[in-house]
Amino acid sequence: MQGQPNIIFVMLDTVRADALGSYGAGRQLRNVDAVAKKSLLFENAIAPSTYTLPSHLSIFLGRRPRSIKALMKDNIKNYNNKTDPFLKKSSYLQSRDMTLAKHLAYMGYDTSLFSNNPFVSSTTGITDGFSHVDNMFVEGKIDGGNLSVKVVLKMIDSDFVRNNLIRLAYFLCGLFPDETLDRMYLRLRKKAIRHFSEQYGYYNIDSGAKLTNERIKRYLNANRENRNFMFVNYMEAHEGYPTNLITEREIVQDKWLHMIGQNHEEDAGVEKAAYLKRIEYLDERIGELLGTLKSSGILDNAYVVFAGDHGQAFMEHDQMYHNVFPYNEVIKVPLFVSRYENGSQVDIGKRVQSQVSLTSLNEILPDLGYGANLDELNFNNKFVVSDHMGITEVWDTYLLKLLKSRSKYANAVYRSKMRFNTFATAIFHKNYKLIHFYGKRKDELYSTDDLQEQNNILDDRRDIALKMVQYNKFVS
Repeated sequence: MQGQPNIIFVMLDTVRADALGSYGAGRQLRNVDAVAKKSLLFENAIAPSTYTLPSHLSIFLGRRPRSIKALMKDNIKNYNNKTDPFLKKSSYLQSRDMTLAKHLAYMGYDTSLFSNNPFVSSTTGITDGFSHVDNMFVEGKIDGGNLSVKVVLKMIDSDFVRNNLIRLAYFLCGLFPDETLDRMYLRLRKKAIRHFSEQYGYYNIDSGAKLTNERIKRYLNANRENRNFMFVNYMEAHEGYPTNLITEREIVQDKWLHMIGQNHEEDAGVEKAAYLKRIEYLDERIGELLGTLKSSGILDNAYVVFAGDHGQAFMEHDQMYHNVFPYNEVIKVPLFVSRYENGSQVDIGKRVQSQVSLTSLNEILPDLGYGANLDELNFNNKFVVSDHMGITEVWDTYLLKLLKSRSKYANAVYRSKMRFNTFATAIFHKNYKLIHFYGKRKDELYSTDDLQEQNNILDDRRDIALKMVQYNKFVS
């Protein structure tokens, strides 16, 4: 097969590795697992970070998140610059940055991005280098959202308006005793989550995949003769979830209420079951995508890469969702590379056991474009790191600071956010994984055979931990 191959990069946003049959789940997905079976599959692929933005930046720039200056600010201390929920107030890319998309564009590729993710959009600048950008979330929920959503987003965007409304509300709260205020805070928080859930389609099985596929089909109809690098982000596995498919009981999908013990213990299991339902639905749309790629001729000569940008926790290690500390359920993700010729997948069927960082894709994908074979690629990472950069859920920081002395629930949420706002890095080396907390709490060392990370062996192997910490100081 002559000429540069098409490169299709499919990001299964928020899909943890063990949600797929190829990585040990109890069920096989008809499309994704069938592709994985014939691919070069990495059994221990590690996400660069614990949430979307730094993971994507790391892959697009080929750098670990801690080396990206815009990510190093304390988000709670700088909450006035971080309160807009879609992070438009921060610039994450510089015009001089050589992104993955720019590199492939210079190689002659048409670069396109399709996303229903608010953070993988032009609002964050992360789309720099893509000549075509389709973001269905921004188009539908922000630009085309209903009036109440637009008003709320405008209020949150304005530090002056937001803080003065909070001051007024807090002044009026002085009319109530602390016990009443405490109940009001919890009730109103739950009510806000319910409203958000309805407005943003938490209970829908589809989170944009259907529309994403329609846009891809339209784009390829006009660009099928070109050499394509296409990046696709699917949000189906991201919270919130269609818990209505699992139970009639109302589930308030608020990660912080989970982590302060205000949700039923079984709620996390219900949400995980709904999470798996979404992934099963996404698998159908992946089959549809592959059909479109084949009918357009893209798969006559192509590599298709599937990966996850981070995983998702369901109260393992007392953590909910992502953007929390880098345990396996949060950073161990799927990664497999498939080869297509004449419309059919080439049966590679090879599995790699060593740890690999998704940051490597920044070099690997251009290498494939230059004509390298999969067997020639260097995925040998002696050390692999994943950085937790603190939380981004800081829109209510000012309110929590005012209320925490009067409401036990507000105080508990604030303390939980402070706990997870600290930096933490997972460092993998040979048969060990260290979670380094930079002196904020005791480090944790695990054997990589301890998949559930239940046996902290730090006290027995401090020599190993010290070596890994020293490496972390110098790697960029």
